[in-house]
Amino acid sequence: MERPSRFWHRFDIRRIEDLGNAVLGAELEAIQLAGPPIRGSLAFAARDGIVFSSGLIHGRVAIRGPLSRDAVTVGLGLRLGAGSRHWLNEVVDGDVGIFLPGDEHDAIYTHGSLYVAATLTPAQLEEEAAREGLVLDPRMLARTGLHARPIPSAKLAWIRPRFVRIHDADAQGEKDHRELTFALLHMVVAHYARIPANGDGRIHPRGRGRIVHRAREYIRENLAAPISIDKLAAVAETSRRTLYRAFSDILDDTPQSFARRMRLHGIRSELVSGAGGTVSAVARSWGAGADLGRLSARYQELFGESPRATLTLHRELRAHAMI
Repeated sequence: MERPSRFWHRFDIRRIEDLGNAVLGAELEAIQLAGPPIRGSLAFAARDGIVFSSGLIHGRVAIRGPLSRDAVTVGLGLRLGAGSRHWLNEVVDGDVGIFLPGDEHDAIYTHGSLYVAATLTPAQLEEEAAREGLVLDPRMLARTGLHARPIPSAKLAWIRPRFVRIHDADAQGEKDHRELTFALLHMVVAHYARIPANGDGRIHPRGRGRIVHRAREYIRENLAAPISIDKLAAVAETSRRTLYRAFSDILDDTPQSFARRMRLHGIRSELVSGAGGTVSAVARSWGAGADLGRLSARYQELFGESPRATLTLHRELRAHAMI
């Protein structure tokens, strides 16, 4: 993707893989959750060596992975759809977080979610604070996590419509919002100047989120094998009934459907990479080769295209890239 400039560059989200760049350069894992295929847009800009990323998401998606390997990322939820979560804990409009280099971001975004993130070095963050006459609280960069309190709604009311306009493909006029990046970082740094003395950054799942976390990790590690509800309940240290309730509350899904969804994403990843050969060979490697017709129907429903279409398209894209 083209390196962003001080102008905001907007791109439509057409495939789930596009959200691998939900924060530019992050190479995230994006999983389509229950509901229609993901749509929306991403926008990027840069100023003084700081990279800004913003996303408007229509649909439900889980995004996971480090936001940067060697820089700090500051993220702000401008508008978070009902049921959006970080580390499986519910988040609200104005929630803001710091993500240290290499630390994992684990989020669920639901329909209508709008976010913005800035990726920069600690020295650049200190320079931004000094520019505004603020002193950076050392605790701001002590750990990855969310601030204990969201940014007040009155402050969001100024900045949110400006990012909505950036994502509006029909908006007229130049999208050179240099002052917007200054305002964003000033808002975040000033908010962190009042960090509460306690709190864990909300990075540890609580309640039913803890149940889903344990079951989800087991599913991720055993996707190529049959997964029983009894085993999942035992791993999550709960009953079958509570397991179902937890998945319904957190993911709006059943454990079985979520496992199938994860398996389909694994199949798609191999088809996109071209490393697995034919559709049937890839399906067999994921333990899903017994009924290719049903697999194809579920794949089409989730991604809006057949497995063969995915394989063919990305073969053509790789061949074109080699020319």
